[in-house]
Amino acid sequence: MSDLVLDGLVAHRGRPLFTPVHARVAPGTLLGLVGPNGAGKSSLLSAIVGRGVTTSGHARYGDTNLHTLRPRRLAAVLSYMTQDSYAPNELRVRDVVAVGARASGRGGTEARSMAALERLGVAELADRSYARLSGGERQLVQVARVVAQDSPVMLLDEPTSALDLGHQLTVMHVLRERAAAGRIVVVTMHDLTQALRWAGQVAVIAGGTTTFGSPQETITPELIRRVYGVTAEVFASPTGSPTLSLVRPSCPTATTFARRRPVGVRH
Repeated sequence: MSDLVLDGLVAHRGRPLFTPVHARVAPGTLLGLVGPNGAGKSSLLSAIVGRGVTTSGHARYGDTNLHTLRPRRLAAVLSYMTQDSYAPNELRVRDVVAVGARASGRGGTEARSMAALERLGVAELADRSYARLSGGERQLVQVARVVAQDSPVMLLDEPTSALDLGHQLTVMHVLRERAAAGRIVVVTMHDLTQALRWAGQVAVIAGGTTTFGSPQETITPELIRRVYGVTAEVFASPTGSPTLSLVRPSCPTATTFARRRPVGVRH
């Protein structure tokens, strides 16, 4: 297993979306990527992959530059779930998940596909048409595809956004299991309580800067007030899990924070 190294990585959409990101993410890390709408979270994932956005800088897995890999070789290193992950509607669910299992280059495609569906609690969907699934069911199938691929680096863009509470918990348990097994798991999320509970490391993109640290170091009342314009308290629940209490809006200009020009980067 190797580190994921971001070396001056920037995503551009007509202009730089944030200042160059320099970071090293170790195997066994679940990295939560948080920040306001439009800050560049999804674009940072695209920049790591080197697809779908103009990119400068480098993303490496160990000594391998991810941006130079052919698709088949890249799939052996990295799996990627976008918010609008596509699959041909004529495929069955088991076929969609098998795309990930085959991309790994290992055998046992059918067994690993079904194991992923079972772990996500949706094995009963295996022979359903993908076209007939609800939005949440499609999301679970796409997570299963990434799990079946089981690459060393797993990128997921808001994988729980359309899910009920039970399936949110299942997905986050599965992703933390993958991290505990030595994978690098990078997840964009809007739920800061979810980031506090599940992430081992957090990166906050806001105002053109990217700040890395532990959840306790980064998700603070001051940051929530500055970035989101909301007064909040961070405390331990009766079970000991960290959680948030959102009190009230406190800063009417915070909604424009994500679109300020990049001015620097902190790690």
